[in-house]
Amino acid sequence: MLIIVYVAIVLVLFKVLRIKPTAYIIAALIVAGVFMIGGVVVVWTQSAPITDKMVTSQYVVQLVPYVKGQVKAIHAEANQRVKKGDLLLEIDPAHTVNQVGAQLAASKANVVQAEAALATAKTAIPNAQAILAKAKAADELAKTQEQIALNIQRVDKAAISQLNVAKAAQERQEADAAVQQAEAGLAQAQASAQQAAAALLTAQSNVPAIEAQLDDARFNLAQCKMMAPGDGYVTNWQVQIGTMLVPLPLAPAGTFVNVSGTAVAAVFPQNWLSNVEPGDDVEMVLNPYPGRLFLGKVDYVIPATGGGQFAPTGTIPNAAKIGSDGLYAVQSWRRLFGQRPAGFKWIPAGLC
Repeated sequence: MLIIVYVAIVLVLFKVLRIKPTAYIIAALIVAGVFMIGGVVVVWTQSAPITDKMVTSQYVVQLVPYVKGQVKAIHAEANQRVKKGDLLLEIDPAHTVNQVGAQLAASKANVVQAEAALATAKTAIPNAQAILAKAKAADELAKTQEQIALNIQRVDKAAISQLNVAKAAQERQEADAAVQQAEAGLAQAQASAQQAAAALLTAQSNVPAIEAQLDDARFNLAQCKMMAPGDGYVTNWQVQIGTMLVPLPLAPAGTFVNVSGTAVAAVFPQNWLSNVEPGDDVEMVLNPYPGRLFLGKVDYVIPATGGGQFAPTGTIPNAAKIGSDGLYAVQSWRRLFGQRPAGFKWIPAGLC
């Protein structure tokens, strides 16, 4: 339009007004045209820069399973929109929760049995102590009777028969044996109580381990169902029913494209961005939507360029090998079919 206006002015001057073209007039018109058109272009590039180096991108997620197993069912069709949390595919469970649950129930039953055995063993200790006390009392009585018989015999052998003395000695020996037996019974009762306590600790320690196994089995069972990480679609299924999946990032089941929002980024020469700040208005035209104008805001200007990035090596950077065009990325937010969602982030073009 500026060129058309300039040409119209020239035609009016020389064709309508019939001004005689001289070297000074022609030079003045050329200088005026350069300043009029070039000045507008310079001001335009500094205040509202334009570029055709713009990209739109979306987050892509590799669908890598957490557990190993064969594909049991595929619920999502390729390139068909799904919502966040929708079931994509199922893997045949590799862990049986019922089996581990049965082990946990048996372990808890062992704990109950061990507690009952410990209670029984603890009850036997007072009984053994009472038997020991009774045996000691009988032993003391037998010793006293034996001593009395011996004393009578020393004073007057005719006062007591030899048979009664032997009987008293025998009763004392039997009482001593009863005491030893009662002491052994008490020791055995105490040992049984210690064994029962140890068995209870062992049974109790097995319960958390089996509970952890059960939690792990339940987690693996839940991971056998692969859910959609967001709103989007699977662009290329690499599996079918019966395919063996392994939890390796090099062997994903498919690629999921998240369409919750679209990232828009463009690159400009650095000197064109001197007046561009976050919040400035942005107008975008996209090839898939001819004739439509999309509006947005500048999110921020990325003060870095991918051309100046070096991989860590032992070689000193050589300026001749840089090849950087010095363009900076400007990130803008705009959903193509709606408003910006809460927490939405854009991907810089330098990282796409």
